[in-house]
Amino acid sequence: MHNQDKEQALVHMEHLKKYFPLRRDKKNSYVRAVDDVTLDIFHGETLGLVGESGSGKTTLAKMILGLLPPTQSTIYLNELDVWDKKNKKALRKSVGAVFQDPASSLNPRASIYRSLERPLLINGYNKEDAKTLIYETAEKINIGRELLNRFPHELSGGQQQRVSIARAIMLKPQLLVLDEPTSALDVSVQAQTLNELLNLQGELKMTYLFITHNLSVVRYMSDRICVMYGGKIMEIGKSADVYFHCTHPYTFGLLSSVPPLHPKDRNRKKYLLSGDMPSLTEETSGCRFASRCKYCKDICTLQEPPMKEVGEGHFSACHFAGELEF
Repeated sequence: MHNQDKEQALVHMEHLKKYFPLRRDKKNSYVRAVDDVTLDIFHGETLGLVGESGSGKTTLAKMILGLLPPTQSTIYLNELDVWDKKNKKALRKSVGAVFQDPASSLNPRASIYRSLERPLLINGYNKEDAKTLIYETAEKINIGRELLNRFPHELSGGQQQRVSIARAIMLKPQLLVLDEPTSALDVSVQAQTLNELLNLQGELKMTYLFITHNLSVVRYMSDRICVMYGGKIMEIGKSADVYFHCTHPYTFGLLSSVPPLHPKDRNRKKYLLSGDMPSLTEETSGCRFASRCKYCKDICTLQEPPMKEVGEGHFSACHFAGELEF
């Protein structure tokens, strides 16, 4: 695993915030989509980002990709400020993205070949070099050459997602942001796509930020897992630590919701999450998860829990981290 020091972090952010203003009568009313996040992503690793819908995962990804400006603080990629205009050109090739719905990210009027060629021409490739690179990439990711002349609607969901992945990796980015890349696919195609992504990562030495709801997938893909809730990080650590020795009640609740694969595990202890996500518009003191936590004590509603180290590289934002028996 990675020797985790700052020099080695490919992506670095401290106290990052993204607030969306609400256009109502109230002044200073905001949705706190990402609220005080400090995070490093290290070279060559896959960091899995998990949490329910509305926890801030995609907002965080969009800021890293340079699609949404932060409200406070900034993001460094290779020690360059992502939000400094003069770094735009240098960083453009450093980051690629694959989104949830492949069909919506492909131009319905352009053949697959044209969709793959366009970013290369924009980045200064001539048509001949672009052709070579498209054929090479298509082979890497198992897109048959005959598919290149087709249009997106003529491909299956799995094939469309492969094209999206091919387009994202052609310029050999250092960081690939994968936002629920397999949730729209059948389970058998999911497995195949995930294996291809793992092979590509080894071959091209890329770093992945892998965003998903699916905890089985995140365990299979990730070196480290980061659990978000209500715009904040609840727990982060190596995959096995978070999966088998979680210390935050929210992580335990998420893991309880995964159906057990082995019949022996069916009687395991469960903790089913009830209630709704907290309102992200009100200023809250205390822990964001307090309203849904069965272990909640007075301190939890009054005081925000600090990030506590509960093992090597394993941190948890819970007042009672390490003391709770799950």
